[in-house]
Amino acid sequence: MVASPTHASIRIASAAPNAQGGGEITLPPLSADVIAHAQQVYQAGLAQGNNPNSFILIGDSNNEKPQFLKAFGYGNYDLGQYTFLQSVVEAYNSTGAFGAHYPSSEHGMTLNMLMDPLFVNPAVCPDAANLLDCAIQTYKPSVAIVYMGTYDTCNTPFEEYLADFKSAMQLLNDRGVIAIMTTYTVALTEGCWASTPAYTGVIRDMAAEYQMPLIELPDYVKPLPDQGMEPDGWHLSYPSDYHISFAGDQLVYGNTQRELLTMQMLYMVRRDVMGL
Repeated sequence: MVASPTHASIRIASAAPNAQGGGEITLPPLSADVIAHAQQVYQAGLAQGNNPNSFILIGDSNNEKPQFLKAFGYGNYDLGQYTFLQSVVEAYNSTGAFGAHYPSSEHGMTLNMLMDPLFVNPAVCPDAANLLDCAIQTYKPSVAIVYMGTYDTCNTPFEEYLADFKSAMQLLNDRGVIAIMTTYTVALTEGCWASTPAYTGVIRDMAAEYQMPLIELPDYVKPLPDQGMEPDGWHLSYPSDYHISFAGDQLVYGNTQRELLTMQMLYMVRRDVMGL
């Protein structure tokens, strides 16, 4: 399992990007076990026709509300010192991944909705077993970026959430898709939100069990203004013009920080697992 960084270590580089690119990777390096297993999953996916330059998003309104990563698709971004990430931008823009609409990412998405066949549009995916299957069939991804649990925390019984998460992870594993896991964050502790530690614990457990890359997002956004959250306390904050800037906005907006960490993880996965 990838070690969780402390607040004090957030700005410490874990690995040099490359000789041509500036900036530092602020995530811990992938462990040898994660790299080895992800390589096996990746190769199995290639044998099934997965595209190295395709990903899918799995998530809820924390993807949709801030238009997560979409600005890379229409050129409204500034990499700041992280110029080495341009290779990631170009790779996934070659398939339109940043601007795609994924059936696995919708407002109000829960794990149950993701895995329940009743939510599949048969006109879009007539042979899909569920929305996750539909997304995999449609986009043939090598990577899935997973940010799930905020709606589940207040709407899904824990055991059902756990079972659905295991089903989703097994499907990704069987279909050769590397899951980039992210622990979600909220600034709320009362009512149903008191269960957040148990639900985010499942994300860590799934990352450990399936040996998948993990981003411990709370460690990076808690020091930000308002803990990186919108006034509602459970949506990540974002700039009103949806411009992605890694020239300082990652220290202001929770979603921009998440975008930076996700792009860094995509870079490491491509470099250390895919050999690209």
